[in-house]
Amino acid sequence: MPLYRTGIDMFKKYQAKYNPTVVSTRFTDVQGVALDRAQAGLNTIHTVRELIRPILDEYGVTGGQRATYLAFATKLWKHINRQRGDAAKKYADGLKSYFVTAFGLDPSILDEIIQVISGWVMPY
Repeated sequence: MPLYRTGIDMFKKYQAKYNPTVVSTRFTDVQGVALDRAQAGLNTIHTVRELIRPILDEYGVTGGQRATYLAFATKLWKHINRQRGDAAKKYADGLKSYFVTAFGLDPSILDEIIQVISGWVMPY
């Protein structure tokens, strides 16, 4: 018979697990690695933004929609950086469909972003 944890059991474990002194020591120990990773990641995000900024300017995309296109580009980069070949193309196609359906983005703009970020064009 499984033993189910109650809310108070989970809270007590959280309270014991996240001792501020222990957490502070761990963060101090890995600070150098974390800063290097943050710098690399933020530089990459900047590069992705700089790659798609001309596309958005060309189409006159402004305001909140601009942020949504940027979100698409960064999410696309994240996943095609992890996968290659057909897996990356399937993911890009699915991500494009999601952003078109959920946020009403222009598919032709998304195709240009895909081409700039990945170097290939989505097949239809």
